[in-house]
Amino acid sequence: MAPLRLLDDLLRSGVATAAVTAVGTADRLLSEEAGGEATVASRFDYASLTKPFVATLALVLDAAGVLPLSTQVGEIWPAADPRLGRKPLADLLRHRSGLAAWRPLYHLCRSREEVVDLILGGSLLGTRAGTYSDLDYILYGMTAERVTGVALGELVRTRVLIPLNLSSVEPAPGDRSGAVESRMDAAQEVLLAAKQGLAIVPPPLAPPGLPQDGNARFLIHLAGGPGRMAGHAGLFGTARDLWALGAEWLAPGRLLQPEAVTAALGGGGGFALGWWRRTLRGSAGRTLSRSSFGHTGFTGGSLWIDPGAGPAEDTGRIFVLLAARADPLSNMNRWRRRFHGLASRRIFSEA
Repeated sequence: MAPLRLLDDLLRSGVATAAVTAVGTADRLLSEEAGGEATVASRFDYASLTKPFVATLALVLDAAGVLPLSTQVGEIWPAADPRLGRKPLADLLRHRSGLAAWRPLYHLCRSREEVVDLILGGSLLGTRAGTYSDLDYILYGMTAERVTGVALGELVRTRVLIPLNLSSVEPAPGDRSGAVESRMDAAQEVLLAAKQGLAIVPPPLAPPGLPQDGNARFLIHLAGGPGRMAGHAGLFGTARDLWALGAEWLAPGRLLQPEAVTAALGGGGGFALGWWRRTLRGSAGRTLSRSSFGHTGFTGGSLWIDPGAGPAEDTGRIFVLLAARADPLSNMNRWRRRFHGLASRRIFSEA
């Protein structure tokens, strides 16, 4: 099978220092490639690719009756602003809560209690429903911890990672071997804060095995350090394990219930529960069918799942690109779209 050669171009461009791809169907991994400072076994900072794992946890807790998705935020957090308190938890996972997209919590807060008060208090409400929001997932993660009395990282480990045998995935592993080093600074966070009228001291470069995301590192520190995670970011893992998560959503049955996945992927708007919907100008591109769903991570990763396209329509297609992004202002989506096109032409045509 001919190599994609995408990784050589990506690394030569200076956009990333390491990258791995994995491409397959629901029942078979067809291709793995690695380049730069990585092997196919390397673990990457998943960044916002953590969100689909949290959404998977949400479906599991809903099915078990532990934390129904229909539960209103105010039932768990009575002090929540009524506008937020009336929202079901499912709205958090579909970015329909009205919460702001992002705030530098490490600049605005000094404790977990202050983070909770800020998110629940109402000052961050008023954003158009359907605005992608890290705060939605941070709140869901804290809600799951409050209801179960178990740390989010442990919930994900026992309820998602172990059942799916995702052995490489781990919350903030620290300086243990296998995690690709991040050399990307926090310039994007500084720019976002400036647009909100805030002059922040940018977080330093992420130490090995800790997330690049400043809020994730702050929340992990408040929760007790490595081994913990936030609802929006914090997991590390391989491309192969992302493919395995995609396979469960594409052909549920090992952990997820098919009807629950159908409901999660249904509905309108730009987001399914846990996932982006396909757009031509986003990270998916024209190669993927309209029914595709996926997610990206700011550190350079993406996972896209196409339920029905071409000769693999019976088992669908799964595309994973992980990268250690070097430039926070670079356009990763053009590389993701190119990857989907190359993989479709060269891998699935030869499968």
